[in-house]
Amino acid sequence: MPWTSDPAKRRRDQATYGPQYRRARDQARQRANGTCDGCQHRHGRLECDHIIPVTQGGTHALTNLRMLCKGPGTCQCHERKTATEGGGYRQSHAAADPAPAVRGWWT
Repeated sequence: MPWTSDPAKRRRDQATYGPQYRRARDQARQRANGTCDGCQHRHGRLECDHIIPVTQGGTHALTNLRMLCKGPGTCQCHERKTATEGGGYRQSHAAADPAPAVRGWWT
């Protein structure tokens, strides 16, 4: 199920993921140096992940961010971690995802 991208959602995301998040994301990307923090493999496509999701009280602090691989040709660590998150914003998407829940592999 693709994510929706309506104007209201874009405004919310812009307000939520402001300059503090972008600075911390850039530092997390530099710290990872092209290596996924989940599987420890080098991948060309890494996505910033909140260890504790913002919807569950997590912050944009560097200590709560890590880079995980995402997309085809990767281990898909970000997709697997997101599928295990319950409640909040991702609950309906995780329930619709046929991927098996994998718990504890990223910690």
